[in-house]
Amino acid sequence: MKQDHDKRDYDILIMGAGMVGTSLALALSHLPLRIAIIEKTSFNLDITPNLDSKPIALNYASSRILKNLIPWTDLSAYANPIEQVHISEAGCFAAARIKAKAMGVSALGYVIPASLLGCAFTKALIPLTEGSKPLRLDLFNPAQCQALLKNEQVWEAHITTETGELQTISARLVVAADGSDSIVRQLLGIKVQAQSKGQMALVTTLKLARHHHHTAYQRFTSQGVMAALPLLGNQVGFVCTAPQHQIEERQSLSKSEFLAWVQSLFAYRLGQFLESGSLRSYPIKSFIAEPQAQAGLILLGNAAHTLSPIAAQGLNLALQDMAELADRIAKAFVAQKDLADSSISQAYLAARLPAQKQLIGLTENLGRLFQEKFRPLTLIRNSGLLAFDLVSPLKQNISRRLMGTHGRLSPLVRGIAPQQEEEHVKI
Repeated sequence: MKQDHDKRDYDILIMGAGMVGTSLALALSHLPLRIAIIEKTSFNLDITPNLDSKPIALNYASSRILKNLIPWTDLSAYANPIEQVHISEAGCFAAARIKAKAMGVSALGYVIPASLLGCAFTKALIPLTEGSKPLRLDLFNPAQCQALLKNEQVWEAHITTETGELQTISARLVVAADGSDSIVRQLLGIKVQAQSKGQMALVTTLKLARHHHHTAYQRFTSQGVMAALPLLGNQVGFVCTAPQHQIEERQSLSKSEFLAWVQSLFAYRLGQFLESGSLRSYPIKSFIAEPQAQAGLILLGNAAHTLSPIAAQGLNLALQDMAELADRIAKAFVAQKDLADSSISQAYLAARLPAQKQLIGLTENLGRLFQEKFRPLTLIRNSGLLAFDLVSPLKQNISRRLMGTHGRLSPLVRGIAPQQEEEHVKI
């Protein structure tokens, strides 16, 4: 292995160039900070977006954030608006509906193929390495972090590059956005509290005989929790979460058998299901890291908390966390505060932990509640769905939580561009 003793100093080191790590760099691009990003994989900008990839449901707050960070025109052609959400349980007459019009917005959110969203983030990131913004960004990829050590208030990351060189990167603030299997968590021995075990998700694209009318469906059944997310044309992204053995059984079905199974679960709420794409499955990880932050170190995205896809809120929660962190960093910069100061991480946690716990609790408890087959609970759930649909304050409260517009909103969620927010702070 080659040795490189040239130590590189930065203000912020971001581990991971996925959607969350990239979005943080983009949100800070108006500030003259020195940022390094370490990413273990190579980028290929020539990849044609796979429209059959896993659908990502962006809530209203996330769409506001993205419109401030990346050209929305790169996404709008493939971003299908969600104008209504329909929630029901198999065997029960009641159903709950959340409508964009009733919430005073044109869309509750958007559904975008994951591969397209990933490409858009990467294309927006690359220009930052060319000096076109006040921010100075260095991207190390592919590169692996071998060690992460703290020397007083400075973190030192020892990385190996594609050529086998060993480099040392120092930073006042480290942001770990390196996914569910975070190497930062492993290197520092940060523990996680697991929530769901033995669950898997099954994902595919389904073609309908009629248009979905921009309605997203959530269906609770004895065979798993189903979601149908509206895509372009007469297509929906289908997601099923269930125990591993049930998912494996569904994957063994022929296409005609699989379509018949889905039809039996949704009946004809979406009309007739005509075709199915390839079936893909993955294990569900659901946990929250403790602690998520300390002086000079913050876990972000799936490194901090990984959610079950039941309510499709994982990326949405991560983007709202990112927006809050970007705001805290911008304010610290304007105040000329050391980014290693513990007050930054403390303020971030105070702002975001309550919202995280509420949403994670809602997601996990929702899944457990609808898995119970006890008859009195079925009646309670049926009454609950009916009450939710009829009681306006309850519907408004929960709907705003799912939209990401409940409680304190960061500048990016409010639609304020970072540069405008900085100028506002200076006044």
